[in-house]
Amino acid sequence: MDQEVETVSPEDILKAIQEVEEQGKKGKLKIFLGMAAGVGKTYAMLQEAHALIKQGAEVVVGVIDDHGRKETRELINGLEMLPPLEVSYKETVFYEFDVDAALKRRPQLILVDELAHSNIPGSKHLKRWQDVQELIEHGINVYTTLNVQHIESLKDIVESVVEIPIRETVPDSIIEQASFIEVIDIPPDGLLERLREGKVYLGAQPEIAMQHFFQEDRLTALREIILRFAAEKVDHELHTLAVRAGRGARWRTHERLMVAVSHSPHSKKLIRTARRLAFTLDVPWIAVYVNTGAVLDDEDNANLAKNLELARDLGAEVIATNDPEVYSALYRIARLKNVTQIIIGRSPRRGLFGLIKRQSLLERLVIECPDIDIHVIRQESELQARKKISFSLYPAQAEMMPYLIMSACVLLLTLINWMLLPFVGYLVTGFIFLLGILTMSLFLRKGPIFVAAILYALIWDSFFIPEGNVFTILPGENEALLGLYFLTAILTGILIDRERDHKEMLLKREERVLALYEIVRGIAEAASSEKVLQDTKERVGIVLNGSCEIFLKDPDNGLLIPDTPFLGKDEKAKHALMWVFENNKEAGWSTPTLPGAHALMIPLKGFHDVVGVFAYRPKIPSRVLTHEEKNFFYSVGHQIAAHFEREYSTNSTALSLSSGQ
Repeated sequence: MDQEVETVSPEDILKAIQEVEEQGKKGKLKIFLGMAAGVGKTYAMLQEAHALIKQGAEVVVGVIDDHGRKETRELINGLEMLPPLEVSYKETVFYEFDVDAALKRRPQLILVDELAHSNIPGSKHLKRWQDVQELIEHGINVYTTLNVQHIESLKDIVESVVEIPIRETVPDSIIEQASFIEVIDIPPDGLLERLREGKVYLGAQPEIAMQHFFQEDRLTALREIILRFAAEKVDHELHTLAVRAGRGARWRTHERLMVAVSHSPHSKKLIRTARRLAFTLDVPWIAVYVNTGAVLDDEDNANLAKNLELARDLGAEVIATNDPEVYSALYRIARLKNVTQIIIGRSPRRGLFGLIKRQSLLERLVIECPDIDIHVIRQESELQARKKISFSLYPAQAEMMPYLIMSACVLLLTLINWMLLPFVGYLVTGFIFLLGILTMSLFLRKGPIFVAAILYALIWDSFFIPEGNVFTILPGENEALLGLYFLTAILTGILIDRERDHKEMLLKREERVLALYEIVRGIAEAASSEKVLQDTKERVGIVLNGSCEIFLKDPDNGLLIPDTPFLGKDEKAKHALMWVFENNKEAGWSTPTLPGAHALMIPLKGFHDVVGVFAYRPKIPSRVLTHEEKNFFYSVGHQIAAHFEREYSTNSTALSLSSGQ
């Protein structure tokens, strides 16, 4: 019987070779992974460090917390330690890992304990794993420690086991960069014995821990999770090695996953689920956000930014698109990207308005995508998103104004109908009330329209229908008219709202496209580079409601940072500018790197080189850039970078010709 021979495409081989070459330029990362605190991760790391020193290796301790453990402290003695970085926060001095000192020292190997640690505000990065990533990218080898509950894609699973919220996590993309992962395994009863002996926590903490996290059944479950994770990692590496060796793979390489992402807190669970499934299948995956035109407040925009950033950290290709219909956008992206599986969320229950809505997202996708597998992920009821309804006795003026306008219209139309009643009869007044609902739908949102429908119905029944008591509805056509009020309010409100949102979405898109067009035209027609810079800063500042500055490099002296009102005396901003220019990555406000700079800074990267830094500072510090605004900012940056790269190239060519003559 002939065996089916699997082949490897040239693209897969080329990609594998490029990955090997890229990894060769970076430092090596080794993670000592455990199921919980106290299993001996730091102890094992220090033991291996001492063994390497005996072999002649250069080892430096970047940061280690012995947690009062005598055995760990004894192993630290005799090792070179970097001095900690002092960070002042809320009138208190904290000590953090000094990543800049480590880069300056450049040891062969550095030990950085607790990879999931969150740095104190004012540090270079928000998270310690970002410090480690920077060390690796500069060619420094790193040993570090990590517990299984801090792996981002496993967060939901671990939380369901330990019933404790996990606040510090590490993206799986960092773990995938590890050249070695050593699982420090210990039976649960052995760990509990260490806990009782005071070798894990001091004081009264062991008793508290045994009542919560440290229970044998939970530790056994965590042990199973970590061993499965390690097995999947080895399986994934075996597949990669098989591709490099040209032996093919047993997975279907044409599979591609897509997950629908929104500003909802539920999206985090969907993203983690998609990542785990993509990793298991060893296939690429996409996170798609559909902007339907709905107005999001600052908190929703912040949640959306976090969700998209989480997807990027876990290795997804992030796509944002505009469409009033979510299912239509997902269908379009799925066809464009050859998606074979879609992951969406499902609410526990639909509620009152869900009963009269059109088909759900799942139902529409099933109809539109019959050849695509659809995974529906359950959402826990306790994680319900916050409600928009405010029960304050004194709501904001902006929230009250539509209801005040609605109340005035109801009162005015009631007076008009009362004067017309002797001449037209109560049935005609009912139709006039209905006409009032339709008219207000053109100007007001669903909430005020629905309240107006209730008021009109009660007023018509109470004061206009003859021979009826208060709140008594006559049978027949009167009941039908009252029902019509409610249906009209709901249907017209939904339709008008959707059309209005769609119009606003198109206007915002047109505004950004027009601004980008004017910037590109200004670059082409400008008489000087100064004119290009000035016009670009003004237009971007208007669109994004803030101030902008462009810092360009000198061909011989690196980035030029003149004294400008934009920077003032902000030394953190100047440091962030140099970091962005040297590392070719974004930093500053709204990013996890140097967030204290109070300005968003992105590198102006041309086709071959970084020509400067583009900085933006919002007028309202508390606001959050939407995904579309950030894309606009980057698009302008690409245009500016391309222009000045061409200018530098032209000047360099002219200088060479002049020197040759």
